[in-house]
Amino acid sequence: GELQGPHDAQVLDNGNILVFDNGVGRGWSRVVELDPIEREIVWEYRAPRPDAFFSISRGACQRLPNGNTLITNSDNGVAFEVTPAGENVWEFRCPQRNAQGRRATIVRTKRYERAYIDRIVEQFGRPEP
Repeated sequence: GELQGPHDAQVLDNGNILVFDNGVGRGWSRVVELDPIEREIVWEYRAPRPDAFFSISRGACQRLPNGNTLITNSDNGVAFEVTPAGENVWEFRCPQRNAQGRRATIVRTKRYERAYIDRIVEQFGRPEP
């Protein structure tokens, strides 16, 4: 009963589970890290203003090697990174608009290591501008 419309759950290296909690019944979203053994929330990100972070139907999250968390506020076309303390490090707002004039949806964002990207470019070449 704690999570309301969870998405993009993943097991972290420490055995905990990171999940995007849409909060369908609450009207605001969050990202939580759950300890499945103790059955408790050990970390969560909530926006300072709850209405500023709400994605009713999608959402994604990724714990980064530096301990920060990459979050996709899908329905609002925003991706951002937060520190463990919840400080916003950077933010991307999709410049594309849908038919209603709202930011286009971003289903998911993922960060890849530079070496991974370099291997792809080496194998397939750089895309045309």
